[in-house]
Amino acid sequence: MVEFACARLRGGAVCAHYARLCRPLGRIRRAAAATHGITEAMTADCPTFAELLPSMLAFIGKDTVICHNAPFDMGFLKAYCARAGIDYSPRTADTLILARRLFPGKVNHSLAAMAERLGVTAGTAHRALADALTTAQVYVKLLQTQSERAAEGGA
Repeated sequence: MVEFACARLRGGAVCAHYARLCRPLGRIRRAAAATHGITEAMTADCPTFAELLPSMLAFIGKDTVICHNAPFDMGFLKAYCARAGIDYSPRTADTLILARRLFPGKVNHSLAAMAERLGVTAGTAHRALADALTTAQVYVKLLQTQSERAAEGGA
């Protein structure tokens, strides 16, 4: 874990966010650095994810955690919480599941593909805050699509 971010939605808009770089327990692999652009020099003076965990959980509070592919993200978060002796089982919403339900004929349901399909301007892919903000906006658009279809008597 080298970076963590989340965004708070209220009334369909992002009203706050939490984003931090964290010092990994091991080395950052070259392939990973090439993907997200985060280097060891960038994280050298940062706290570890375990050290950030209390402030991050306080930010989330009782809110529903929205992820794109929740089992992946929540697996990491729950593992860190378990190591810290924290029982953490928040409500979750998964934009990937919702996207597959609303667009069953589409092959690609990646966050980038859904952002493009829904007209959401995505930030830098594979950076935590950009992905969190994109996920939040995609979630809002998916809910709007679902409501529109329900009003039309569809899905």
